[in-house]
Amino acid sequence: MNSAYKDFQTHHTFLFTVFNILQRRAVLLNTGLKVRKEEFQSFADRFASVSEESVARVCSRVAESGFATAENDEERKVLQLMKEVQVVTRNVPGSAAARVAMRNEIRGLMATHGMPSFYLTINPADLYNPIVKVLGGSDIDIDALLPEHVPNTWEQSIMIARNPFVGARFFNLYMKAFIR
Repeated sequence: MNSAYKDFQTHHTFLFTVFNILQRRAVLLNTGLKVRKEEFQSFADRFASVSEESVARVCSRVAESGFATAENDEERKVLQLMKEVQVVTRNVPGSAAARVAMRNEIRGLMATHGMPSFYLTINPADLYNPIVKVLGGSDIDIDALLPEHVPNTWEQSIMIARNPFVGARFFNLYMKAFIR
C-alpha cells in the first residue's frame, strides 16, 4: 500500500477485499480440530472407517444447502463425527479466539502487576492535523505552517473518507511517536 500508485488506496472495495483474503489465509493456516482426549482413540478408529467419498458428499451437501443430510449409514457416521469434533482457531485477527486471547492476556497482566491505577486515552484527531494532508500528498511546509494552511475539517474528512489508508497511516505514525 505504500506505493506511488494511489488507486489501490482509494478504491472503494480493494482494502476490504485484501483484508478478507488475509483473514481467510489466517483461518486456513491457524485452524485445527479438537476432540476430547478420552474419546480420541474411538474417534480416530471411526474416522478411519468412513470413506473419503462419503465425507466429500456430506461436505458438498453442507456447502450447498447449509445443513447436512445423510443418505446411508456411512454418511450418518460422518454426521456423528462432525457433531463430536470442534473447530479451534488461533492467531486469527478479529476472531472470537483472538478476543479471548487478548482478554486472557489482560487478566494475566492484572494478576501479575495488579489493577491499573492510571488510564490514558489517546485521540489522534486526524480531522485537524496538518500531517494528514502531508501524508495525503499535499505540499505543505510543516515548519512554516500558517493559519491559512491549517486544514479545513470538512475537506480533511472527505480526503480521509476517499483514502482511508492515509488515516490509518497517520494513526500508526501518531501511536509510534507517542510510544517512543
